[in-house]
Amino acid sequence: MEREEGTMRIVRLVNLYPPYIVGGNEMLTRDIVEALRQRGYDVHVLTARGRELEGIPFIHQVFNYSLDEKEAIFQGGKRLSLPALFRHHVFDRVSYRNVRRVVQELQPDLIVADNLYMASAAPLLAVRDAPCPVIAQVADKWLLFNLVDWGLVVKPQTAVQKWLVDAVRVLIQRPLARRVRLDGIVTVSEFIRGFYLRAGFPPEIMETMYLGIHNEIFRPGPPHPLNDPVRLVFVGSLWEGKGPQVAIRALQILSQKPDLPRFHLDIFGDGALVFKRMLRRLIREMGLEDQVTFHGFVPWEQLVQAMHQSDVFVFASIWDEPFAITPLQALGCGLPVVATRAGGTPEGFTDGETALLIPPNDPQAMADAIARLVRDEELRLRLRENGIREAQERWSFDAYVDRLLDFYQRVIERWRRQRKGTEAT
Repeated sequence: MEREEGTMRIVRLVNLYPPYIVGGNEMLTRDIVEALRQRGYDVHVLTARGRELEGIPFIHQVFNYSLDEKEAIFQGGKRLSLPALFRHHVFDRVSYRNVRRVVQELQPDLIVADNLYMASAAPLLAVRDAPCPVIAQVADKWLLFNLVDWGLVVKPQTAVQKWLVDAVRVLIQRPLARRVRLDGIVTVSEFIRGFYLRAGFPPEIMETMYLGIHNEIFRPGPPHPLNDPVRLVFVGSLWEGKGPQVAIRALQILSQKPDLPRFHLDIFGDGALVFKRMLRRLIREMGLEDQVTFHGFVPWEQLVQAMHQSDVFVFASIWDEPFAITPLQALGCGLPVVATRAGGTPEGFTDGETALLIPPNDPQAMADAIARLVRDEELRLRLRENGIREAQERWSFDAYVDRLLDFYQRVIERWRRQRKGTEAT
């Protein structure tokens, strides 16, 4: 495929690509792709099939599954058969052949694997002999699932299932993994980097690069007095690990305090239908139907407007959160943040100065932190001012892309030196 002379061509491998969204990984990939293309890089995305991706020239639909079935595949919408589990978590022959063919056609200068959860190790195996370096960008444990232990995500329940998973891991997955070549790994936090260090990945090829936010989008709104009712806002994928159920239980606790004003919780995001039904049932059981509103996914402009009109941002994650980006977006909007200490989240905040940090899965602690903000105007203003300054000085997305490009260039130069040394011997 032709390109302008001197233009760097980058291929990115990713399991989903917007408008197909499950979480933050695919949105981060899109933002990076758009930023690189705006800077003149020739970027191509290799992903799965999807009707809404048809006709986009830089997107190649090569993975052997349909993004139009993303809820069934990625959000537990249906039970996958054993062969399907193998194709999604270990190896898919069709994906392997397709990726190999397209990479040979494109002849890129760099390949970046953004997230291959549910896409198996096939795309990485397909680029092992590519004429360029290969980098993995890891915002969670997807690389461990694909190369080290698929049982971490399959989670066998019976002795027979455990035996089968162990057999596949030892006899198939790990031998395949030894054939994967990675020349660099970017992690989003020291917390995530630690998982890969403990799994034996070489530290010399790994660097941590904290994410950034679009300051031109997530900009501060004018200060305002507390709303009546006090507006709490939750933004994230609707599944247990993100903790919307914790935020709802905290809302119930707050609603029972006679010395506090009324509260309303706005929930932005989407998830599996079965989990959303569970949340609505919980809300009914607690008598909070008039105090919770589900908004689904909305455009950035609408989300920013909601943040400007809210009083407290609640980040309720209870899983090993790699690095929390939505609370940083709230900082940029001038919104006080209450966040759990789950995973890598604390690496982005100073407790009591840019956010209030609480233990995960603790509705009482969340309610207490929110109540503290409601009662203490000076604290609210301090968090707002410090958060705005941090967002503008530390969390710029453009600066993040600069750091990524610097890392890419260093990996390319190292790969060329090593290749030259190998050819000389």
